Amino acid sequence: MRKPVISALITGALLFCAGDSRAQIRGVAAALTPVVERDAVARGQTVRAALQVALPEGFHVQSNEPRDPTLIPTVLTINPPEGVTVAEIVFPDPVDLRQPGTDQPLAVFEHVFPIGVQLAVARTAAPGELVVPAHLRYQACNDTTCFAPKTADAEWRLRIVPPAAVAAPQHADVFD
Repeated sequence: MRKPVISALITGALLFCAGDSRAQIRGVAAALTPVVERDAVARGQTVRAALQVALPEGFHVQSNEPRDPTLIPTVLTINPPEGVTVAEIVFPDPVDLRQPGTDQPLAVFEHVFPIGVQLAVARTAAPGELVVPAHLRYQACNDTTCFAPKTADAEWRLRIVPPAAVAAPQHADVFD
């Protein structure tokens, strides 16, 4: 009677460990929130946008320029449609994270951080909605483990209006 109980406990422990390893293989999901500073963009103007990144509590990613070249940087790739160009991408200042056994601290982005983007809309852009897709590649780590790198997708939606149109500001908390 003891053998079936012990076998069940061992099987359960193996399944629990297998579940953990699958989580490590999949990586850690970041929540991405794309925001734009105005509800509309006039043709021929630029607009500030941001990608707000939220990692689970206790996690960080390497900065876009890690001090150690063997570490995986955080990279934002934007694929603008015709009529939109990326004028600038601005990453936040990284935080120094000291790890035991390393000579210099890691340059990381912690838990929640924004990535700023400036988009230029051509004078020839047609009025209406334009979708600007983006891809964030990152590797999330906690204090002891770095998980599999992931690429997460996001998109900004720009409402293109004639040059004389008035656009209302939004997301002042992000852009002030």
